[in-house]
Amino acid sequence: MRFYTGDESGLIKCIDIDANVSLLEAQAQAAKRTKAAAKAKANLKAGEQAAAADTSLAGVEIRTIDGRVNRSNGIQQMCTTKWATNDRAFAVARKNGNIDVVGFEGEQLFTYTDEKFAERVSIKYNGRTISERSYVGLSASDSHFLSCTNMGEVRYQSFATSEAKLMKLPLDACRMRTHNERSSVFAVGGREHELSVWDAETLQESGAGAKPTPIFRAKNVANDFLNLRVPVWITDIQFTSEDATNPTLAVSTGHKQIRLYDARAQQRPVNDWEVSKHPIYHLQASHVRPELYFADNMGNVQQMDMRTGHVFGAFKGIAGAVKSISLSEDGAKIAVAGLDRYVRVFETGSMRRPLHRAYVKQRVSHVVWDWEHKDFSTQEIEEQEAEDIWETMDKAALKKKSNKRKAVAI
Repeated sequence: MRFYTGDESGLIKCIDIDANVSLLEAQAQAAKRTKAAAKAKANLKAGEQAAAADTSLAGVEIRTIDGRVNRSNGIQQMCTTKWATNDRAFAVARKNGNIDVVGFEGEQLFTYTDEKFAERVSIKYNGRTISERSYVGLSASDSHFLSCTNMGEVRYQSFATSEAKLMKLPLDACRMRTHNERSSVFAVGGREHELSVWDAETLQESGAGAKPTPIFRAKNVANDFLNLRVPVWITDIQFTSEDATNPTLAVSTGHKQIRLYDARAQQRPVNDWEVSKHPIYHLQASHVRPELYFADNMGNVQQMDMRTGHVFGAFKGIAGAVKSISLSEDGAKIAVAGLDRYVRVFETGSMRRPLHRAYVKQRVSHVVWDWEHKDFSTQEIEEQEAEDIWETMDKAALKKKSNKRKAVAI
């Protein structure tokens, strides 16, 4: 298993976890090393200094791909993309306003700087004070990137030129997501900012012009039983269909609900469930089964059936709020990361048992599962090692025969 993380210190890291080493086995080995180190420390003579104990878990390898520790370069959004040379790369949106494209080996491929991030901000909106700009969404294809800030500033820009298509949406946006199949289609929502879906291809060039028409604009739910308006607070969005013209979407709210929208049916949600005791901040839809995974601000990650709204399981052992969720290609595993500085891997079946974890030292803001990196079973690894040994023996035998022939010729 291979993951890539972006953190609040501006680092991009690669984490390799051996799928054949279980969490229990790794913890047992770490406990043995700790016990041996404690015993060696107790047997030290006066004046001798004990070596630091190795507390890392077996089967975990972590390396830094890009960046130095600098909180002003903290990564707020991150995604993978294909660069013009057909090489894989990361697109990252940073706290200082930069949008960088970084190769998988750490090479800098593209940089855009939003100068507005250097300006001081103090805006009162809906009873709150917005004191800084931040990126709430980022997506990249091989030719363009699409970004959105909490000030409602949407930018759709080509990597080849400096020309961009811009759009201004209401303030206090909390999340922007793009469609899985069509990267120019995106959805935005936030505090008192109802869900809307747009096509970036219809935006105007950097000049002004008529505001484009949205593909879909949601309406707030009906008033509550006291006939009072229900406040809007969208925290995350997921497209759940391949149709970008009439999409279906899942939305999480800061008021503990998950709502499903169908652009073909109506503007109000077709389903509205209260599924948590705390505000829901992150949402991930399964690409294999009709399921949703959601995380609240207390570190609870749960699994829900999208057809019935039934929450049928939770993932245990997470400390601190979860900042990002990622699924494996087959949907059988889930990786979660957040403020406790761990990347944890769980099964997604009925057991939901923890498979492994990695301590990355910094608070993770985003985790990406590398689907192109394939895991091998113990049997496959042993077979490959045996083949390598036979190939080495064959080469050695051929070399020995050629040396004998040379000696005879002489």
